Amino acid sequence: MPSGRIYFVKKVNWRDKMVQLGSHLFEQELDIIGSLRNSSMMIPLGYALTTNSAYMLYEYSEKGNLFYALHGSLGSELDWTNRYSIAIGIANGLDFLHEVPSGPIILLDLSSKVIMLKSLNEPLIGDIELSKVIDPSKSTGNLTVLAGSVGYVPPEYAYTMRVTTAGNVYSFGVILLELLTGKTALSEGSELAKWVCSHLDNVDEVLDPTVSQTSEATRSMMLMVLKVALACVDVSPDARPEMKSVLCMLLDARN
Repeated sequence: MPSGRIYFVKKVNWRDKMVQLGSHLFEQELDIIGSLRNSSMMIPLGYALTTNSAYMLYEYSEKGNLFYALHGSLGSELDWTNRYSIAIGIANGLDFLHEVPSGPIILLDLSSKVIMLKSLNEPLIGDIELSKVIDPSKSTGNLTVLAGSVGYVPPEYAYTMRVTTAGNVYSFGVILLELLTGKTALSEGSELAKWVCSHLDNVDEVLDPTVSQTSEATRSMMLMVLKVALACVDVSPDARPEMKSVLCMLLDARN
């Protein structure tokens, strides 16, 4: 901007056949989302509407997204304190979204790539506004558009094709596993959740050794968080805890 400030700008094209809201209704949704207050959410600071598109402005996140921070050049800087703070922040934001009085806001595609980092301790959940803009039923069959990124997609989506809060819990569980293992959601030719479950006979092989071996207290805490992650990625959506319980379990891991 002329002031020297930098913003993220996101564009939504009205001509995309999956966009289910016209400009007037979308403007109402943006006003509602803009009124939400949670430190772990990426809230639009402003927007501009044209005949064909919407442009939304967001606070610039200097550290980029969690995926590239964790699996890229910043990976060595993310110690357990950072990773745990990120996990708590995301859980807090999701709990808030799922408990919105007007009805839960469910993310269509929850992955480490839509988690922006304001700092190494402060995550911001992105793509919130798309939950009301995109109609998954109008997808041309692309599973990534319909139910999220590969590796984060809950197993029940293969037959329900429904976006649910339980599905968000599963995706969050995969993000927890990324933070715990240092591996990507698709690892060693398998989805990370499946890989972890097949290696539980040796948990030290599962945990990121650059983090878990720093102290016994850190390893113990990571094992407690691993139990939370495994509950989140249960193959049965009914068996997964709600985000409010997930947040409480994560906070209890500090004790």
